[in-house]
Amino acid sequence: MIDNVKSVIRRFLGRAAIGRPLVRLRFRLSRLSTRIMAIMMFPLVLFFVGLFSIDQYRTTLIQSEFTALERQGFTLARSLALAQAEIDGGLARRRLSPDTMNHLLPLVGYGTELRARVFRHDGWLLADTARNGAGSARLRRRGHHGPWQRTSDYFQSMMRRAAGMIGTDRTLPVYREGRRQNAGDYDEVVMALAGEPARQLRQDARGRLVLSVAVPIQDLRLVRGALMVSISGGKIETEIAEVNVVFIQLFGIVTLISIALSVWLARSITGPITYLAAEADNLRRSRDLSARMKRLPRRRDEIGKLSESLIEMTDELQKRMAATAGFAADVAHELKNPLSSLRSAAETISRISDPEQQQKLMNVILRDVARLDRLITDISRSSRVDNEMATEAASTIDLRDLVGNFVEARQTTIDSHELAAELPEAPVRVSVQDGRIVQILDNLLGNAVSFAPSGTTITFHLVAGKDGPAALAVQDRGPGIPPGRLEEVFNRFYTERPAGEAFGEHSGLGLSIARQIARGYGGDLTAANNDGARFTLTLPLVRD
Repeated sequence: MIDNVKSVIRRFLGRAAIGRPLVRLRFRLSRLSTRIMAIMMFPLVLFFVGLFSIDQYRTTLIQSEFTALERQGFTLARSLALAQAEIDGGLARRRLSPDTMNHLLPLVGYGTELRARVFRHDGWLLADTARNGAGSARLRRRGHHGPWQRTSDYFQSMMRRAAGMIGTDRTLPVYREGRRQNAGDYDEVVMALAGEPARQLRQDARGRLVLSVAVPIQDLRLVRGALMVSISGGKIETEIAEVNVVFIQLFGIVTLISIALSVWLARSITGPITYLAAEADNLRRSRDLSARMKRLPRRRDEIGKLSESLIEMTDELQKRMAATAGFAADVAHELKNPLSSLRSAAETISRISDPEQQQKLMNVILRDVARLDRLITDISRSSRVDNEMATEAASTIDLRDLVGNFVEARQTTIDSHELAAELPEAPVRVSVQDGRIVQILDNLLGNAVSFAPSGTTITFHLVAGKDGPAALAVQDRGPGIPPGRLEEVFNRFYTERPAGEAFGEHSGLGLSIARQIARGYGGDLTAANNDGARFTLTLPLVRD
């Protein structure tokens, strides 16, 4: 049986709250778990502190008991005064007759816990119901109890002891009773002999409450003696203990539930986070760029969203790492060609003596150096685009005015082609950095001028729908893009130049940089053939 319980506990502790991939996870009391459990347990601490506020209830019960005891004391004192007056025959005497005390025991009653004592005007004890059998009756019952009943009684006894430790007032005076009692032993009796009723709360050697009230026995203004009635606070202690027991039991139940909930909550939060951290660390150490983080199964809460975000982030980082590695390989390849040409020309020029051949080789060297300079400049510009766009502040501009001003300014520097702008009447508001958009337009315009025949028109057509993005199309009348190359023209270092143009005049990075900028602003740059090449730039509109 015990082995079965242990196996169940092991399976429970080994089962993670997020699914099978976490079967091997073990719950650890991390800092976050400690904080969660502390927050969950804090209200219980306040609840436990509230147990001590039960003293207010205890005080109320004591005051109620004092009121009832005082009422009984006045009733008994009045009856004793009347009985003494009958014995004295109407004469006002200070002494109390012993015959009067014969009325005391019947007035108090047999079998009651109330104890009554009468003190003479000189302070000596005249009568005590405890000496006559009253006030000491005890009813004891014994019965046969089963094991469950004995266990319950033992548990209740333990709870009452704990409750008594909580509710006991250690500052009360201790009740002591000498063999020969005198009024000086009780402050309340002294005050009663002076004509004033008084109360006193004490505790005996066992810590049980003792309540006593002393009232004067007087006929008109003549104080004949003092009546002291006292009772044990067992009833009050029992009620307080029962309330404390309920509080302690409730505290224990709530504590167990809170601990279970806090462990479950901490486990359901720290377990997935620990798992994600381990997966991220494994991914960091892995050399496989195709590896992906494992998803958290059946998590549709914020932690599940965090998992999806981490997966998307790591995927994007891996794509960028792969793109960086590919970019480095492309750069090395592009730089290798002019360097090889330079090396060959440099080795050859030292072996020949013909000035004309030497000049040709020098021209080759200068052309290759210029090509290297252009490549390095464009490569540097391409590598800085993402970082510069992240640091540059975008602003809302009217794309219609930007395109119109661009066409008007470039027309003054281009004589071989006509530039036309077809713009809408309403403003087209986009959130961009205007210098970057001008860079895109320069690349598209330079590409169109290179391929379109002289004298043709290059058109800038801008449209913006209510629901769609802004679309700017740059249309030329050239031969268009070769079939199957509509996407390839945006690859880095891809060049498809017109016939007659010298090799190496372009780096092949212009369109790649233009698309990189467009996508950085949430748009795109695409190519199509429509009576020539047509490049379309799309940008999201700024909604009012």
